[in-house]
Amino acid sequence: MLHWMAVYPVTCALLLVVLFCLLQSWLLKKDFFSPVTVYCFSQCITLAIAYLQIDAFMSDFKPLTWMVWILGLVAFCVGCYVAKLSAKARELPVRVVEATPPQGYSWRLHLIFSFILFALFLVGVGKIIAVAGNLIIFTESPGRWMSKDVSYGYFPLLFSSGPLCVLMFGVAAFKKFNDVVWVRRVSFVMVFVVIVVNLLAYPNRTALFFNLGFLMILINYLYKRISPLVILIAMVAAILSFVAISNLRNQYGTKGVENKALEVLVVLPYKYVANNYWNMDYAINPPNDNEYHPHTYGMDFLSGFLEFFRIPGSFRNSYGWDDAFNERIQKEYGFNTVNYLWDVYKDFHLLGVLFFPFLCGIGLTVLHLKLCRPFTPRQVMFHTFFIYFVGWWFFTSGYKQSIYCMWGVAIYLVTTLCSRRALPASDLPAGDLPADAALDGKVECEGDSKEDVAC
Repeated sequence: MLHWMAVYPVTCALLLVVLFCLLQSWLLKKDFFSPVTVYCFSQCITLAIAYLQIDAFMSDFKPLTWMVWILGLVAFCVGCYVAKLSAKARELPVRVVEATPPQGYSWRLHLIFSFILFALFLVGVGKIIAVAGNLIIFTESPGRWMSKDVSYGYFPLLFSSGPLCVLMFGVAAFKKFNDVVWVRRVSFVMVFVVIVVNLLAYPNRTALFFNLGFLMILINYLYKRISPLVILIAMVAAILSFVAISNLRNQYGTKGVENKALEVLVVLPYKYVANNYWNMDYAINPPNDNEYHPHTYGMDFLSGFLEFFRIPGSFRNSYGWDDAFNERIQKEYGFNTVNYLWDVYKDFHLLGVLFFPFLCGIGLTVLHLKLCRPFTPRQVMFHTFFIYFVGWWFFTSGYKQSIYCMWGVAIYLVTTLCSRRALPASDLPAGDLPADAALDGKVECEGDSKEDVAC
């Protein structure tokens, strides 16, 4: 153990933070999918893996890179605690409650809209078949049809939206939250239908992780809390795998076909995690102070909202900005993803690294606090949607992708149209109270404080 701490001090220190995130969720019975826990867990475990430095491209962080990473983490956590302290000061509940069926929400209409979105998804799948001749997984060269050299026009917005369908069907598939039995059963089946079709049509890791991630978070809130012990076991298995692989790599040489295959097996999964961090360090600290990328002053941040108007492309060409594939700052060709902090730094420099995570921490915690009272489908869907991106920020900045902006709009519109003043029982007028509450002659009211509403 002491040997590992001496050889990998950064990794060991970060894993202690990861272990603390799990233990406080387990021992204190806190929600693992709260914003501050997800942020610290995902950022620390991925950087811990990167700092194993299995590949030579992952060099030690420069001081400025550490400043950006630590400032982002601290700012996000401070934002979360500011929002939580404000809620406690107003005597609002701060622990997530069990799911209950929302009052006045039309699950039948929700199912109809879910099938409309599924139909649009199938239109995109049809375009794949028209171009590739079959579902991509059944073609002779899937990589060819998934490369950026093959154009599908605007149809990727449709066939990449399988995770949105999983989210829409998934929220209606749980007994605790949906009391319409036949809608619940149809939704349950459709969740797995969408996942399978999505995997067969366009088998990329992003869509698969989205589908499984959304489903896991929904299970946590609408069925049964996922035990941190399960997460701990998965984490230990992953770490042991990395340790075993690194030992194998040291034991065997790199000559010969068999060992070349072994080296690919060792390095490739590692690169998908570590390249986000080595690219960020490479971009923030260009050699000879020759900046790789000019600051974009917020326009790159808004590219997801403006992409359909062709504005981001025009600005990129006019000002010499990098494209969406980060080709200018990729340290190794083909591994071009970056931590979200590079995007924030590129847009707003250190002020962005301070204020963007801080504001996100406040906003996401306010959304999480909505789940501490009887919550609506919109609230749990938006929390699932956004908290997934917090966990995925080491890999991509979702707010810069137009498709995810459209998903947010779709969630809002569907839940609005399906709501007939879908409020928890405590917020309904007296005449609309459930029978058991009416018999009790009282109902707990929710205001900014206990004195705000006379019950």
